[in-house]
Amino acid sequence: MKRLHHLILLGAAILFLGACSRQVSVKIGVVAPMSGPLAQYGKDIANGAQVAVDELNSDYFSIRGKRARFELVVEDDKASPDEGKLAAQKLIDSGVVAVFGHFNSGVSIAAAPLYAGAGIPQLSASTNPKYTRMGLKTAFRITADDIQQGATLARLIGEKLKAKSLYIVDDRTTFGLGIADEVERMVKSATLKASRDNVDPKSADYAALVKKITDAQADTVFFGGDEAAGVPLLKALRAAGSTARFVGADAMCDASTLKAAGGTANSNYYCTIAGVPPSWLSSGIAFTDIYKSKYGAPGAYSTLSYDGIHILAQAMQQAGSIDPKEYLPTLAKGSFSGKIQGSIEFDEKGDIKDGTVVIYQSIGGQLVEQRNLL
Repeated sequence: MKRLHHLILLGAAILFLGACSRQVSVKIGVVAPMSGPLAQYGKDIANGAQVAVDELNSDYFSIRGKRARFELVVEDDKASPDEGKLAAQKLIDSGVVAVFGHFNSGVSIAAAPLYAGAGIPQLSASTNPKYTRMGLKTAFRITADDIQQGATLARLIGEKLKAKSLYIVDDRTTFGLGIADEVERMVKSATLKASRDNVDPKSADYAALVKKITDAQADTVFFGGDEAAGVPLLKALRAAGSTARFVGADAMCDASTLKAAGGTANSNYYCTIAGVPPSWLSSGIAFTDIYKSKYGAPGAYSTLSYDGIHILAQAMQQAGSIDPKEYLPTLAKGSFSGKIQGSIEFDEKGDIKDGTVVIYQSIGGQLVEQRNLL
């Protein structure tokens, strides 16, 4: 009887080891602000990535004949370059083979050399052009950059809204300065009067800034930056009686932004998002249904992280390896199927080819896609 028991245990162990030999564990890092004023964006990114991982694991996704079991390692960069570098090192030390992150351009740029030093691919939704222009072979961008987004914003302001007097404000962040610079550069070629200022949310005198804007008789305000300074500026404008059109980029283009604005963004409010909305493809609509059942309405960045995880997995599958040294060349030169963004390839810098920028208008406090403004 004891011999039979040992044989049963031995058989179970052999079966277990055989099953393990037919599986491969894949750790992917996800890093973004999970706390602080921008936490909603970070949570959207983590949730979108989790939906992708759940799909891959339930679909028995294989890499070189072995079932891949994907696991997310989530870190909080607190929207800080210094914290971002600490979070990046934690991910590297934990053994991740790829990273989706960061959200803020300044944080992505600060952390990118660490991933490059470790040879780990970094796929980011940050839009500042510098991120993919540092000569790092591991840096990839899954969305249009500020040059493309700035061109769309300039066309919106000049051609569609027919602004006569524009006031540009940035929040001094890498992202805010970068997108404001692009808009200013693009509108300079048009017959459009433009003034420029900046604001630090920690010490801002919004009333004084609004007075400058109204004194300039601006009929349109472009704000480059995120909600920490953008929402107070918008509220101060409306409190002063200004009905100027308020235009922002993707860090000011989320349902959370309109909620924080408390009704001041219900009209004369426009913004852009770099990336394809899920409503464009049937697979995107299916993603929305799944996401809603788990987390509520998806944000713009949840769709990007969802596609991003699938792209990283496809690169590993095509290369037949989860080793970054093996699949990095495939990621750089391959063609992938984004379930929301469609066919995806990267250029020699690591930027997505043919990046899409979509314009939204607030109608009754809801962001509505405006294809007629493209």
